[in-house]
Amino acid sequence: MSKGCYLKSKKMKTLDAVRKVCMPSWAKLNLFLAVTGKRQDGFHEIVSVMAKIELHDLVSLERTDNEGELSCFCPVAENLNGEQNLAAKAVRVWRKQTSLDFGIRIEISKRIPQEAGLGGGSSNAVAALLGLNRFVVGGLDDETLIRISAELGSDCPSFLKESFSLALGRGEVVQTIESSVTQRLKHREIFLFKPPIGLSTREIYESLAQNEGNYDSKKEAKLRIDSWLKGEVPTEAFLSNTLENQVFLKHSYFAPLFDRIAGEFGVVPIMTGSGSCCFCLDNGQVSFEDFKSRIWDAWGEDSIVIKSRFR
Repeated sequence: MSKGCYLKSKKMKTLDAVRKVCMPSWAKLNLFLAVTGKRQDGFHEIVSVMAKIELHDLVSLERTDNEGELSCFCPVAENLNGEQNLAAKAVRVWRKQTSLDFGIRIEISKRIPQEAGLGGGSSNAVAALLGLNRFVVGGLDDETLIRISAELGSDCPSFLKESFSLALGRGEVVQTIESSVTQRLKHREIFLFKPPIGLSTREIYESLAQNEGNYDSKKEAKLRIDSWLKGEVPTEAFLSNTLENQVFLKHSYFAPLFDRIAGEFGVVPIMTGSGSCCFCLDNGQVSFEDFKSRIWDAWGEDSIVIKSRFR
């Protein structure tokens, strides 16, 4: 019997002294994203290198005495309020697994931009799962957390991994990456920039699926990652995202700004995930204020420009 099954069959003991837990919820970047085909289940097969960055939300979980109570509140984003929030769904999945039903109030202090490809919603859900474990003795083991997080979203399991990770399958098969290359990247500064709109992940993938020639080779993607981890390919040359072409075809304002950034600052801009957030690695020669001014000149002052670091 697996530990996950054991925990479900034997009710856990709650820690009565723990009434509130606050968890950091880290954003992620896709340094490399290859989409290699469409699966029979309707999802797409990917090969991706993901990295956590210091930009994060805070997910607070407060235990109440009202059995079964569940609420979710986000002060700066009313559209995230309510039980439809992925963090609230995470509570329901955790309750089903543990047979515990104590009341929970969730409050999310939002810093990660929405509809950005930074994984904010998925990260919030995983932070909720990890926070719930703090209310009980023992808690769900890693294997069980990975399994139930995959029920919430394809990229959720990646948020159970620290720093750099490799994601395969539809994104739910995740392993930690450690090499001298990733060690050198830790704490390196990144500039993130996002236009004042979000993008539809579903529409982008549907556009990609219209032509088999849009897909990447899984074998070549893995070879590229191996070469990067061996130090044979510089990180700036390694950055890649299959979905960029589909976005650029529909949204013509990305490519001109990318060209300007590369030409003026000597850095490589790249879109993360399905966008709309983009990023570049700071080369130590670029003034962040000058960089922000260029983004605002192109996309307006409603666009988001943030400086962060790899974790």
